[in-house]
Amino acid sequence: MRILPRSFWLLLGCCLLPTSGLRAQLPGDAGQVWKTYDIAPFVKQAGNGSQKHVVDWVLQETGYSEWHGATVASLSADETSLRCYHTPAMQARVAEIAARFTEDAAAPHRFSVRVLGVGSPSWRNDFRGVLRPIPAATPGVQAWIASREDAAVLVASLRRRGDCQELPTGPVLAANGLPAVLSGGRKRPYVQDVVPRPDAWPGWQTLGASCDEGMAIDVHPLISRDGSAVEAVLRCRIDQIERMVPVVVNVPAADRQRVQLEVPQMSAVRVGERFRWPVNQVLVVGLGLVPWPVPGQNAVPAATLLSDAKRTDVVMVVEPRLVGVP
Repeated sequence: MRILPRSFWLLLGCCLLPTSGLRAQLPGDAGQVWKTYDIAPFVKQAGNGSQKHVVDWVLQETGYSEWHGATVASLSADETSLRCYHTPAMQARVAEIAARFTEDAAAPHRFSVRVLGVGSPSWRNDFRGVLRPIPAATPGVQAWIASREDAAVLVASLRRRGDCQELPTGPVLAANGLPAVLSGGRKRPYVQDVVPRPDAWPGWQTLGASCDEGMAIDVHPLISRDGSAVEAVLRCRIDQIERMVPVVVNVPAADRQRVQLEVPQMSAVRVGERFRWPVNQVLVVGLGLVPWPVPGQNAVPAATLLSDAKRTDVVMVVEPRLVGVP
């Protein structure tokens, strides 16, 4: 008679446990509970894959460390449900966030987002009397709120300036809980290296490469549950080639030719902010004098030094356009 090892019987016993038994054995030292939230109304309106925006907002609101620390926790979502395993206090916060996405999903609120590049920051002096400052965390970034009427005058005044450009021309609309992405850019080719090519004349060839140069701004707004305020996460990424530094190298061939290579000198800007302001006000954000590498705005031949790489005072204007509010 063959005696099976103890590990086999332990494994078999675990496999025969009912699902409820497995769930009951999840660590619950901090009083964690399992809850599921219906997010189908939001996903149905916003489109497949939009459940990730709910998960992202929960992580931003509660802090990533709360889900990866000593307390055993879980957060996941599909097209119909947000599933959470955490303490009752955290479940209350998750429930409030989920409700902000779903309560007005059938007729979502909208937000108008504009991005303008102004050649000089002197416009700030003209509108100091109508802009009320609010805190911003990133050095060089300023933020204000203004009435809708004053914000409309500000935008019209900036657009009339000869040194103002807009990305794109006109506002971009974002629905409640969905991000608006405004972007522009191009690939800049350059000669990166020279490599041997013994099978073809003249025995070598240049190796090309390219740099992505451009701007991408992401604004993710979400109205508060009581409808009195708006929160928005703002992310900005700007990459610009300031100039191509020439490097002359010897060609790896018998004729000893010399070839000019290029090394890109880049400037990069990264901004991450979160703002909260009343729904009857407009958010105005000044990113400061930063690169403006937008096609058609910075036309410089790729083979020359980019001596006129542009700097503009980038201004963002976010206006709530709520359903049922004139």
